[in-house]
Amino acid sequence: MIKIYQNGEEFYNDNKDFLLQNKHIEAFFRLDSPLLKEVNKEEYALKVYDDVHTLAVLLKEPYNLLLYGDKELTNELVDFLVDNNYKIKNYLCDTVLGDELLKSFNKKGIPFVLSIGMDFMDAHNKYPIDTSIVEPAKEEDLEEIFPLIVAFYKDCGLNDAILKDKIKERLLDFRVIRKDGHIISMAKLGSWTPEEMKVSYVYTKDEYRGMGYAKIVVAHVLNEIIDRGYIATLNVDQKNPISYHIYSSLGFKKIFSQGVYVKK
Repeated sequence: MIKIYQNGEEFYNDNKDFLLQNKHIEAFFRLDSPLLKEVNKEEYALKVYDDVHTLAVLLKEPYNLLLYGDKELTNELVDFLVDNNYKIKNYLCDTVLGDELLKSFNKKGIPFVLSIGMDFMDAHNKYPIDTSIVEPAKEEDLEEIFPLIVAFYKDCGLNDAILKDKIKERLLDFRVIRKDGHIISMAKLGSWTPEEMKVSYVYTKDEYRGMGYAKIVVAHVLNEIIDRGYIATLNVDQKNPISYHIYSSLGFKKIFSQGVYVKK
């Protein structure tokens, strides 16, 4: 069975308890749902369900299609989307569900591949290291930080739309390291769940990599998050052993795996 919601708020309120079974994935839905004011076949909120299983589905442009729930319902979902001409785009979910959905799309002749496999990690303790070279970003740093974010997305293989106004709104959440007056490394902290804050946009310019700057800036953000009374979380690309090593050395531990799946 398929339930079609009229807006994101209705969808979230109806599925909140179910989504909170994984509070880390729930955060994506919580952030995107309020943006979906009305639905159509380009932007939509659905629930696929039977007596035992549930699958929650949300698409709000320009973001990825979000999914959470039981893999047993992927064939029914794909049949509905294809038969009713709903927009099908890159999707984000845990890899158990994502791999099964990929098979369902492939059966319909819509080839998807796992573009980025990510491990979600968290850390509960500060890391003792001198981070005095790290400083908060300033409002005038937007024109320097924005191209670094573009480079970050390219390095990650992400095709998401990058909205400069959105970056400007959160600019003061960035922490940066400067050399000769220019930003060479950065990371951002932001809200995630009531108990957690997330580390993101970790990026160091190519010519300064391998010098320890990424570890210093991430350690600074980690320590700031712990000082604020939160748990620190982040995603790491499974194909990036350098980043994985850095985060593990700072005390981050894997919680679960998720992925971004893209059309070939």
